[in-house]
Amino acid sequence: PEADYSAASMDVHVGSLSDPIRVQGLAHLCEHMLFLGTQKYPDEASYAEFLSERGGYHNAFTSLYHTNYYFKVESQSLFPALDRFAQFFIAPLFIESSTEREMHAVDSEHQKNLENDDWRLSQIKSDLSNPESPFHKFSTGNLETLNIPHIRNELLNFYSQHYSSNQMQLVVL
Repeated sequence: PEADYSAASMDVHVGSLSDPIRVQGLAHLCEHMLFLGTQKYPDEASYAEFLSERGGYHNAFTSLYHTNYYFKVESQSLFPALDRFAQFFIAPLFIESSTEREMHAVDSEHQKNLENDDWRLSQIKSDLSNPESPFHKFSTGNLETLNIPHIRNELLNFYSQHYSSNQMQLVVL
């Protein structure tokens, strides 16, 4: 049967528990940075514009063990959308000039979370957990944890270490 819309989701089996202790929130920052240009499609706004012009949208989230990227688009645009989407997992740019802006976006999400009771309860559990456990880390990140020298190198190393096909699952509808 014909569908008006198609969608895809890529789950990467890496989340905030994989953050290095020295850069808490790195998995979340990496999630933000992947959407901002690839070697094949270097304009950082082109992906969002492509989807929007075709009735679609995209988003992502980082959990403790997973980072998930997804989009929806008119069905006749699925294959070109998949090509753009795939480039995030083949050759992202991690544009240095975008890094600070995205660190601020991550910090803004953190500030918003401070008012959320569910997030606060989760943070209390984390704070009370064994300090040697990865669960004790600060999962979302903020400017204090991410604004370090050579953050782009940290992103490149994290991506190189964790973003490989054996850690990914793709679903296309």
